[in-house]
Amino acid sequence: MRFILIFSFLVAVQGFSQDTIVQVDTSKKIVVINPLPVENYNVLKNQGTGLEVTMYESGTTFSLPNLSGTNYFLTFIQGQAPSVFNSKNSGYIMLLVNNDFYIDAELSFAEENSYIIFKYQGSKYYNLLTPAGISFFRRFQKPQNSEQILIEKRW
Repeated sequence: MRFILIFSFLVAVQGFSQDTIVQVDTSKKIVVINPLPVENYNVLKNQGTGLEVTMYESGTTFSLPNLSGTNYFLTFIQGQAPSVFNSKNSGYIMLLVNNDFYIDAELSFAEENSYIIFKYQGSKYYNLLTPAGISFFRRFQKPQNSEQILIEKRW
C-alpha cells in the first residue's frame, strides 16, 4: 500500500514538473498577421456609435461620435497588414457599438510605417493607415503649443 502511495505521488510530481520544464522553441513558431476581419469591419460600419481616442505622448483625448464618426475613422484603415513593426505605440482607441464597448485598438507611428492594432477576443489584427489617417492622428500626437504644456504642468 505504501509503495502505491509513493508511486502515485512520484507520478503526480513528474506530471507537474514536465509542464514547467518543457522549453518552447519560438523560432519555429509561425505568427500570422491579418487585417481586421470583414465581419468586424461591417459591425463597426453598420452599428458603430463612436470612438474615444487617447494619444500617449500628448495626453490628448478626443471623440468621433455616432455612426458618422465611426465611418470617418474606418476610411483611415487599409485592408493590408504591415510587414515591419514599430518599437512603441502612440495612442489608444476604444470603439463602441450600440453605445457599448466593442473593440479596442492601438495606433503606432514611425517614419517607415504607421498602422493600427485591433484587439478583439484575445486576437490582434493589424491594418496599415491611409495617408489621410496618418495626417489626422499626427495632429494630436504632440502638444500643440507651449501654453498647452504649461497648463498640463500646473495640473
